[in-house]
Amino acid sequence: MKHAITLLTVFFGLTLWAQEEAPSDTTKTETTVKFGDIDVIVKKDGDKTEADFEVDEDDGEPDKEELTWWGGVDLGVNTLVTSSGSTTLPEDDQWLSTEPIRSLSWNLNLFETKIRLVKDHVGILTGLGLTYNSYGLKNNVAVMSNSDSTFAMMVPDSLYTLDKNKLRATYVRVPLMLEFNTSLDPDRSFHLAAGVIGGVRIGSITKQEFQIDDQKYKNRVKDDFNISPFTLDASVRVGYSNFTIFANYGLTPLFESGKGPEVYPVTVGISLVPL
Repeated sequence: MKHAITLLTVFFGLTLWAQEEAPSDTTKTETTVKFGDIDVIVKKDGDKTEADFEVDEDDGEPDKEELTWWGGVDLGVNTLVTSSGSTTLPEDDQWLSTEPIRSLSWNLNLFETKIRLVKDHVGILTGLGLTYNSYGLKNNVAVMSNSDSTFAMMVPDSLYTLDKNKLRATYVRVPLMLEFNTSLDPDRSFHLAAGVIGGVRIGSITKQEFQIDDQKYKNRVKDDFNISPFTLDASVRVGYSNFTIFANYGLTPLFESGKGPEVYPVTVGISLVPL
C-alpha cells in the first residue's frame, strides 16, 4: 500500500508540476523518473500534459538468492573418527562410541549471500547458520570434565540403565565456499559448492533419561566439557534444483587439544527446506 501511495504521489506531483511550469509553452518535453522497476514518464506538448508508466523488462537473469544453495534447514547424521579417519576409536576412548540413529545434526541456515564472479554460474558463497550437533552415546556413562581432560564416569548397572544419553553442542557458523551452477534456471541447475565452514560454540549440554523403580528421571548438565570453542570444517554441498546433499569433515577436533579424546566430527545429510 505504501508503495502504491508513493507512486501515485510521484505521478500526480509530476503532472501538476508539468502543468504549472509552462501552460502556454509550444515546445515538446519529456521527463522520466525511475521508481524501482517502474518508469514514470511525463510528456508535455504545449498546454497538453500526459503521464504514463513503463515497467522495466526482466533482464533474463534470476535473483542471486535463487541460485545460492546454503539457506534452509539441513538434517544430518553425526559420527566421530580418529585422526586417521577410522570410525573405530582407541580402547581408552571407547566410552565415546556413538549410535548413528541418535547422533543427529540440525542446521538452521538463516542467511545467505553470494559474490557473483561469472554471472550466477560461479560465485563465492557466505552466510550465517545455527547448528545443533548431538552425539548419542552407546555406553552407560556420564560425560564429565575438569581442567585437564574430558572423561566418563561409568554408571553402575545395578542402579539404573540409561535409556537416553546424549552430548550436544550448539554453534553459530559462517561458510566460505566456491559455488558452481550449470544453469541459470534454478529448477534445472546442477549445483556444487566446496569450501570451509567456521564455527563458534555457544553452548553444550548432556541429557540423560533413566528409570529407577519404574519412576522416570531426566538429568541435564550444562558445561563446556572441554569441547573446542572454535571449529573449522571442510564442506561439500551438491545437488540438483532444490535437492541438496552435504558432507562436513572436521578439521579441528571435537575437544580442546590435550583435554579430551582426539576425535573429529563428520556429518552427512540432506537439505530439507531450501529457503
